[in-house]
Amino acid sequence: MSAYRRYDDVAIGDVFPDRPLTFRVRPEIVDRFLAATGNDSSFYRERDGERRAPSMIASVYLIDLLNARASPPGGIHAKQSIRFHRPIAVGEELAIQGRVVEKYIRKERPYVVSDFEARGGDGSLVSSGRVTSIWGKDR
Repeated sequence: MSAYRRYDDVAIGDVFPDRPLTFRVRPEIVDRFLAATGNDSSFYRERDGERRAPSMIASVYLIDLLNARASPPGGIHAKQSIRFHRPIAVGEELAIQGRVVEKYIRKERPYVVSDFEARGGDGSLVSSGRVTSIWGKDR
């Protein structure tokens, strides 16, 4: 039995994963993210004992979230949009979860559209967005 889900088994309203993925915004992750993006802004340096992280850091975990859908290999990440709702603090724990909101066939290819939300430990919305994927071939 395959660990992947068939396109026909995916339903609008499916939530993935069952429990949100959680991760802590660790200083070394922020440092590596800033280095990779060439961002040396003083905005992300510690001030008054606190340090901010780039809002886009929550999106780094989209790959883990999309893997939680258990789509077969060969899928294509077609497009995404992300909205940022509030600043993120280094050291903060975030939780991210997705929901299938649409599926359709275009040019004989199966598409799945999912919305996601990343929330802080206090439940406040940090970022949200939509990802459109071409589903991998069912085997």
